[in-house]
Amino acid sequence: MNFEGFDFFENDENLKQRIESLYSQNRQPHAIVIEGAVEQRCEKLATFLTMRAVCRAENKPCGKCEQCIKAREQAHPDIYYAQPEKKSQIYSIEQMRSIIENASIRPNEADIKIFVFRSAEKRLTPVVQNSFLKLLEEPPQNCLFLLLCQNSRGLLNTVLSRCTVIKIKGEPNFYEDSLDLAVEVAEGTIAPSEWQLLAALSQFSDRKKADETLAILTEIFRDCIAVVNGIDTIMNKQLAEKLSKRITTGMALQLVEVTELARRKIPQNVNMELLSAFLCGEYRRIIWQR
Repeated sequence: MNFEGFDFFENDENLKQRIESLYSQNRQPHAIVIEGAVEQRCEKLATFLTMRAVCRAENKPCGKCEQCIKAREQAHPDIYYAQPEKKSQIYSIEQMRSIIENASIRPNEADIKIFVFRSAEKRLTPVVQNSFLKLLEEPPQNCLFLLLCQNSRGLLNTVLSRCTVIKIKGEPNFYEDSLDLAVEVAEGTIAPSEWQLLAALSQFSDRKKADETLAILTEIFRDCIAVVNGIDTIMNKQLAEKLSKRITTGMALQLVEVTELARRKIPQNVNMELLSAFLCGEYRRIIWQR
């Protein structure tokens, strides 16, 4: 197994050993659940596994061949990233039926077909998971299913029992003041007065702290969706329940999108005062829209 160039393995020897054991004696798991609190690390591991699956080099993944490059750029014709419905943000039963049919068709370029489901525990409803069961029980030859999630308890036990679960441990801890500020901003979004939200966002002078606070905010808003769907929360259940009384699922999805957009702007040397004003305006527009 070639881990060179994949820096997220550097400080996690247990994860490397886990991956190596999965593929010992050239075995290929047919379904893997990747569980981790940090979505970006789950995505990186999924990319590594897709590259390893399609790579034709002896020491996989080589990271240099055409197959690896296409997998890394998410442009490989045999790697399918399921897309949720735009309005509901869930994977529909129709889409799952299409995936089941597609799984039985031979690959185009590689020797395997791969299907990736992001936020699986939130986007795969119990009905859709049940329709997925037979495919997991009797998978077509040379198929790999990757289910990414922050909390695997949101998946049915019948699904989990048919998958190999990889838990990404050693997640970086958030600073306490970033947690406190994220809660302050979240509560400010539902405050009647705009002043409370603006006062909280005005503390975004330090870029590192702002980036970490926005990462926490993303999970707080996702927790609102989890509460509505009866799924365990990641950050703060009490806060999520409080927010969900004012924030709908549609609003929460918009808040996540705006928060992630703002976070991507931080490394681009954006003016932090303008970023705070942007967030204040967008949060108020989303939650207090008529």
